Amino acid sequence: MAPPNTCLKRAFSTLDVVLTILGAFILAFALFQHGVLHNEQKVEEFHVVVISVYAIGAAIAAGATLGLYGVRKEKQWALIVSSVGMTIISLFLLLISIATAIEANKVEQYIEESYKLDHLHEVSEDRQQDVEEWQTMLQCCGLQNGFQDWHGHHPESCLCPEKPDPSIKCVTASFINGTTTVEELVYEQTCLPLMVGFMRRAFNIFLTLLFGLSILVVIATVMTLALLYQMRKKTVNTAVVFKLTPSGSTYAQFSNSDQHYLLS
Repeated sequence: MAPPNTCLKRAFSTLDVVLTILGAFILAFALFQHGVLHNEQKVEEFHVVVISVYAIGAAIAAGATLGLYGVRKEKQWALIVSSVGMTIISLFLLLISIATAIEANKVEQYIEESYKLDHLHEVSEDRQQDVEEWQTMLQCCGLQNGFQDWHGHHPESCLCPEKPDPSIKCVTASFINGTTTVEELVYEQTCLPLMVGFMRRAFNIFLTLLFGLSILVVIATVMTLALLYQMRKKTVNTAVVFKLTPSGSTYAQFSNSDQHYLLS
């Protein structure tokens, strides 16, 4: 078995250390998000996503660690298992990327199916709370027709601050407060286009991260195969043969000529 190239070993070891750290970070992120979803009682809705993130983080960390062990100890079996695992991970990341790209084009459709756009006061409390979080974050009111989507039952998240920023547009709207009608300043901007833009940017960032991680995994797989190829190459040793008689050499000619002169 021939020893692998030193520069290739160092580059592969560095990349495996980076992948191990990324895998551990993904596991920590999955654990944190799991806790957040558990507190919000939304674990069941994102059950598949949480398990997938756990699996990706654990697989990347395990594959990189095994590859690091294989190159340090020059164990071919460890490198083979690591290369197979990394290949499966890269294919899995590719499938996730394709699914994410498809879902990114269905953002507006998903929002329309999840909410009654023009009757927000009739949706469930959980959905209303989701809309209020969007309204607070994006400083908007309603989804499609502005404050009119609430039909006079607007939440406080629609209200403009007392001293709004000049870039924020507010309008006066009439709302039902018990048995009376009051007028208040609310955000003019509707939330639907802002939500779609925000979610698409989030999808693009997620796709970029997935693509970058996929490239690192593919590079690690190629480097693993290169190391295996080098380790499987047989070292060719030149055989040295010692002869007692100098036959067939120049020395033999001189030796025979000396014997001839001595005999004569």
